[in-house]
Amino acid sequence: MKLRLHFRASEKCSWMVSLLIIWACGIAGAQPPAADKQLEAALTGLQKKYSQVRDLRMEFIQSYKTQRRPAKTETGTLILKRPGKMRWEYKTPTEKLFVSNGKTVFFYLPHEKQLQKSKVKETHDQRIPFLFLLGKGNLKRDFSKVEWASDEKPFFQGNRVILAYPKKGIDEFARILMEFSPQTFQLQRVTVFDVDGAMSEFVFTGIQQDLGTAAGLFDFEAPPGTEVIESN
Repeated sequence: MKLRLHFRASEKCSWMVSLLIIWACGIAGAQPPAADKQLEAALTGLQKKYSQVRDLRMEFIQSYKTQRRPAKTETGTLILKRPGKMRWEYKTPTEKLFVSNGKTVFFYLPHEKQLQKSKVKETHDQRIPFLFLLGKGNLKRDFSKVEWASDEKPFFQGNRVILAYPKKGIDEFARILMEFSPQTFQLQRVTVFDVDGAMSEFVFTGIQQDLGTAAGLFDFEAPPGTEVIESN
């Protein structure tokens, strides 16, 4: 049985958040012959950068909103390590921890004294796709088109913004927006637009690369007295 983690609306399932930049060159190949050469060059630069990354550390602002509710915002620190390890340390408005060692996902709510555990392959959560940023999986087959987001103003001045669309038959989301620095190819914003009109956005600052992060940071042991919920 797959464990459906008990997240609030701001943590709605959306594994196709994707971060397809690692395989963006393959996606660009789906463009017509007259494809924008600047776009192809940007996608090549993004792939080259992230294929060489060993670990990343950054601050994040995560926002989620629907057509019926105003945006909800959370902040914290994200740490990624190859292959497939991540640690989301939420600081505001509520402390919580979301950790994966590449095989198991740990979601700890200290104020509720509860730990939820599941296998990565059994977990549906919008944070899981960030594993792909460090070389897990291959998503290029899931997108039919990538283009400049000409009508979208970048969050950071001087950045470029790209939109990617899923192939027919994939209804997890309508499109994905990615913002990056054209000088460094550093990804600084990811926005997922769901088919139901909801939007999830991640903005990254203070990005540090290849710090030699210890692998032990991605395991978790529940404190005494914690209720542990595991998938069967």
